[in-house]
Amino acid sequence: MNFDLNLKHLSYFIAVARLGSINKAAQTLYISQPYLGKIIKELENTAGTVLFERTRSGVILTPDGRDFLEHADTILREAKKLQRFSGSSDAPSHFLSVSMTRFSHIMESFIEIVLRHKDEPSFLHRLREGTAQEVVEDVYSGQFSVGVIHLDPKNRGQVSSHISSLGLSYSFLAHVRPHIILSANHPLIREGRPVTLRNLAPYGFARYQDAAEDYAYRIFSQNAQYNLNSGPKIVYLDGRASLMHLLSNSDFYSIGIHDFSAQSSTYQVISIPIEECTDCLEFGCILPRGGAVSGIAAEFLEELKSRLSEGITALWQTEGRAEHNR
Repeated sequence: MNFDLNLKHLSYFIAVARLGSINKAAQTLYISQPYLGKIIKELENTAGTVLFERTRSGVILTPDGRDFLEHADTILREAKKLQRFSGSSDAPSHFLSVSMTRFSHIMESFIEIVLRHKDEPSFLHRLREGTAQEVVEDVYSGQFSVGVIHLDPKNRGQVSSHISSLGLSYSFLAHVRPHIILSANHPLIREGRPVTLRNLAPYGFARYQDAAEDYAYRIFSQNAQYNLNSGPKIVYLDGRASLMHLLSNSDFYSIGIHDFSAQSSTYQVISIPIEECTDCLEFGCILPRGGAVSGIAAEFLEELKSRLSEGITALWQTEGRAEHNR
C-alpha cells in the first residue's frame, strides 16, 4: 500500500475507535461495512495484534489497540504539519480551492466569486466534485482548503465526530427541503397535472450512483413514505451534467433542492417543492481546525449561505400562502 492509502486507513481506524462501532463508522465514512471491516482486519494483520475486541454492541479497543490509536493520532498530526512545507513563496495573490458534493448552488457560488475577482493580478482557483467522503479526504490531505457536503441531519453527530477526529472542523450552513427536479416540458406540466411523487411513479427516476446518497431519496411526508431507491425504473449516474442532460431531454425526474439560475437557463430543468415533505438535507462546510479562513474563502461561504437561504425563504413563503389559503 502507498503512503496516502496508509494514512486513509489510519483515519478509518480512528473513526472506528472513536465511535465504538464498525457499522456506525462505515455510515459516517460513507463506505460499506464489509469494506471497513476488511481494512481493520488488514491493519490488525500488519500490526501483528488484535486491535479491537468484538462485542454484541460494537467494538472496544484492546490494550494494544489503545497504543496503536495513540501512535495513529501522532502520525496523522505530523503528516498535517508536513503539508505546510508544500507552499510556495510565489503563490498567487488570490487562491480558492473548494471540494464539493454534487449540488449546483455550490458550483454557482464558486463561479460568482471567481468572476468577482477576475481582474486581480494573479489567482489560482480549483473546484472539484465528489462524494462526501472524498470531500473530507480532500480537505484532510490539504489539497483543498474548503469542503462543502450535504448529509442526513440525523447522522450529523457521527459525521462531525469523524471529521473532528481527523483534526478538521464542521460548521452548519443550512437546512434545505428536497425538491422534485424535472424538465420544464415534462408531460405532467404540459397536461397541467399536479407534480407529486405519486403522479411521477410511472416515470423513470434518475439518481447519483453513490450508495451514501440513498438517504436523500427516502422521502417522508405527512401522509406517505416514498423510498425511491427501490422503484421499478431507475437510472444511476455519476456526474451532475449527465443527470441534468437526461432530465432535460426526457420524462425522467430526480430529487434535488430549490431552483437555481443555471438549472433553468442551461438545461430547462425546474424544481418543485415536494408536497407535505417533512424531510430536509443539511449543508455544512469542512475546514482545517484552527486554520485561518482566507478572505476569499469567507466570501465564498457567505455567498453560498445566501443562495441556500433564498430557497429557505421561498419555501416559507410558499408554505405561508398555502396555510393562508386553507
